[in-house]
Amino acid sequence: MSPNQAADIKKVVVSLVTAGIAGVILLAGLSLFVPFFEPITWAIILALFFYPVFKRIKKVCRGSGNLAALIMCILIMLFIIVPVFTLLGSLTGEVVRVYEQVQEKVQSGEFWVIPDKSKYPRLHKGVTRGLKLMDTHEQKIKESIIDFSKKIGEFVLKKATVIFKNLANIVFKAAIMLVILYYLFRDGQHMLETFKDLLPLPRQDVERFTSLTHDVLSATLYGNFLTAFIQAGAGIFILWILDFTAPIFWGTLIGLATFVPMIGTAAVWLPATIFLFATGDYLKGAILLMYSVVVISQIDYFLRPIFISGKTQLHSLFLLLSIIGGLNVFGLLGLVLGPILLALCMAILETYRMNLLGRSALITK
Repeated sequence: MSPNQAADIKKVVVSLVTAGIAGVILLAGLSLFVPFFEPITWAIILALFFYPVFKRIKKVCRGSGNLAALIMCILIMLFIIVPVFTLLGSLTGEVVRVYEQVQEKVQSGEFWVIPDKSKYPRLHKGVTRGLKLMDTHEQKIKESIIDFSKKIGEFVLKKATVIFKNLANIVFKAAIMLVILYYLFRDGQHMLETFKDLLPLPRQDVERFTSLTHDVLSATLYGNFLTAFIQAGAGIFILWILDFTAPIFWGTLIGLATFVPMIGTAAVWLPATIFLFATGDYLKGAILLMYSVVVISQIDYFLRPIFISGKTQLHSLFLLLSIIGGLNVFGLLGLVLGPILLALCMAILETYRMNLLGRSALITK
């Protein structure tokens, strides 16, 4: 072996050892942040979502990033964190009331109310026939309804109990999230530029990567979650107007049901409508049915395209699967993290398509 070859081998070995040591150190350093994965992720999501608001507040504060970041954190705490804890308490109490009401009606035999024959002759005839068919299985039906309502109540109460038992941990993570959020608002632009400089890609490709990611993030965050928020608000409003039991609980479920495949919000408002008809509240049932079909369900078709229009060509099927997969892997955080990871994957594939394959972009603004 020549001296040059030996020197080359030595350089390779030294490089490998150095890279290995550096990799171990980096992994060890990153592991320090693993316990704070959730607060860091939520802080990044909130910073991305509210950054346009931060920029406006910063202008009002005459360019003071410190003051603008502090104001944003206070606003987020007042209008998001505090209401979330309040909502958890309300949901727990309303689940108990719904469970007790259903059990009471079923056990007393008042769950199915036969319509007045003189006022609703056809409806009376149809309900009577249906009840006669169910007579042979009456006990099983009652038991099934009670068991189903009991399981739902126990599940939600169990989750609520776990949350309140870990209240100190949740408060601690919320505080950590606010601290991280403050620095993301104040120094986020500098952090982003530093991250760009670390990417082993030409600046043009980095900017394209950032632009694609931003477009898809905007579509998934603003489009889907604003739609769900509006649908939840619409559901809470009509259920409160109709004096429905637990309007906050069912309205919140309507918002979450936006992400249910195929069925959507009908997974909540349809059973609620059937419940009203079954208990004899025909006018309320008709109002809820018409409002849900004309207003709540149509929000998907009118508002969602407005929110997403011009942002991305991401197929709704992949978006849907990313949400379901995110929920399965990350829990509640997956509602946001799933689409974000899909957006990142999409941006990487687009960069690969353009740079290595030399083909034109699939996504345009």
